[in-house]
Amino acid sequence: MAAAAITPGRLAALTKARCAIFQTAFNPTSARTGAKYFRARLRGPSMANYYPKDIDLSMSKFAKEWPELGLVNFAEAQRLWDVDMKKARGKGAPTKAKDKSLSNAVMF
Repeated sequence: MAAAAITPGRLAALTKARCAIFQTAFNPTSARTGAKYFRARLRGPSMANYYPKDIDLSMSKFAKEWPELGLVNFAEAQRLWDVDMKKARGKGAPTKAKDKSLSNAVMF
């Protein structure tokens, strides 16, 4: 007795049934779907946890956190000194209006 040849239609039906049972994608044309990458575990969270959090080491925040050390931010001190010198020469920022009617007035 000769073995019966399995027809391609029966193989396709078998594959379709297997995909339905095991919940996999039925792809009879073997088109590239990217299913391998969608099934894979996401890499983003583990990569994000690998690197340390950003640490802000600005002098102003450092001095505010530990005021007992008496640290001086020289750039800020220089800026404040420059503002005081401009005010002394009359070149500082104008004072804010105390009244709403004065804020719209144009002075020449």
